[in-house]
Amino acid sequence: MYNRGLKIYFLAAALIIVSLTGCKKWLDTDAPLQVDENTVLSNEQGFKEVLNGVYLQMGGKTVYGRDMTFGLMSVLGRSYDTTISPAIANLYYQGARYNFQDPEVKTTFKDIWNNLYVSIANLNNLLDNVEIRRNVFTGNNYNTTKGEALGLRAFLHFDLLRMFAPSPAAAGLNLPAIPYVSKISPYAAPVLTTGAFIDSCIADLKTAESLLSQTDMTTSRFTHWGVKGLLARIYLYKGDLTNAQSYALSVINSNKFPMITAVNSDWMITKEHVFSLYSSFNISAEYYKSVLNTTPPLGFTTQNQTALYVTGGGATSDFRRAFLDPTTGVALGNTIMPRKCYATNTNLSNVLPMIRVTEMYYIAAECATAALDSLKATDLLDSVRVHRGLPRYTLAALKRDSLNIEIRKEYQKEFLSEGQMFYFYKRKNLPFTSLPFTKVPVVADASYVFIKPE
Repeated sequence: MYNRGLKIYFLAAALIIVSLTGCKKWLDTDAPLQVDENTVLSNEQGFKEVLNGVYLQMGGKTVYGRDMTFGLMSVLGRSYDTTISPAIANLYYQGARYNFQDPEVKTTFKDIWNNLYVSIANLNNLLDNVEIRRNVFTGNNYNTTKGEALGLRAFLHFDLLRMFAPSPAAAGLNLPAIPYVSKISPYAAPVLTTGAFIDSCIADLKTAESLLSQTDMTTSRFTHWGVKGLLARIYLYKGDLTNAQSYALSVINSNKFPMITAVNSDWMITKEHVFSLYSSFNISAEYYKSVLNTTPPLGFTTQNQTALYVTGGGATSDFRRAFLDPTTGVALGNTIMPRKCYATNTNLSNVLPMIRVTEMYYIAAECATAALDSLKATDLLDSVRVHRGLPRYTLAALKRDSLNIEIRKEYQKEFLSEGQMFYFYKRKNLPFTSLPFTKVPVVADASYVFIKPE
């Protein structure tokens, strides 16, 4: 059973914090697989290094550094529509078919599962020691360290839930999901229902919210504002639209994440990030090449570029279209870089956005639409449009059906190659026949639920 496998990896993870940073001074030479906690966590810097190690592992290629963003997850989310054929890498072709029984796809799922739970184990080890060694912290650093670790623990768990368990829209909140691991133990963590699992995420985040300072704007770490953004995302997934809208609006109305009016050299639009991951330029470039320099390359046809960015409520003035190559159809998305920068190796980005302020507008708009407040929903969408080079809608308030279409298209345009569209389709429990662009038929037993390791 997969729960047994989790116990094995979980126990091992408590012993390999050192492997996340490659810092040999952390090793106890008498027991090379164990961490000398008396040395590593004897001061505040040691706790920072452990957190840094978790961020580094999150940037690995089988997690957010590739497969969970612009790699497999974007194939599942239909960010690419060209050359999806047996000629392309097997992982992406079988992924496009939603053939989760394919051995390479299953191996990727296993790697994601293991790596995220290893990161969670390291966070749990840190949280245990935060309490034991509270006296080593100065100022507000105890609160900051504990709050950041709790927030990250919830962030990682929630993505595991979104991948490896049915969505509430498909199966409700009362079916068994996956383990929420909150302590280091030699025993396997119990499998929670989806509702109990989500409540565990929220509990961690509520505690983190109370600990983290609202003035910390370090978006490369999980801060107070990352907590609020994630709470908006989780409440929306749960179906609690009141709280989802409240948290989304709290991020928007803070005015701490003003939207840009022109890209200039900031292809990643980093000023709008609520939470981001950073990696080295060289590593990022290799990950991009492993996906986007495939033979033939993944891409997005000019016909579908027009359908997404121009047709309907769009316009040729939408500057997000500049992130696509209009000649070759290769799409790298605003999460990565324009093709011309990739080809010339200039302005290469090592930033992976995890939460954007624009998502908060879309969450709030979706909640307003459900509440039949079309005027508010339209205004929220227009707030993004005017910062993307688009005119306001010609109607002050769109009809509800039109709003749902526009929200979906905004997600597609804004989060191209970020892996978010898979979660959108799953949250809505959309039939596979309604997924856009890629024409490769899915397998007969296609599912949005990743296969758990045995």
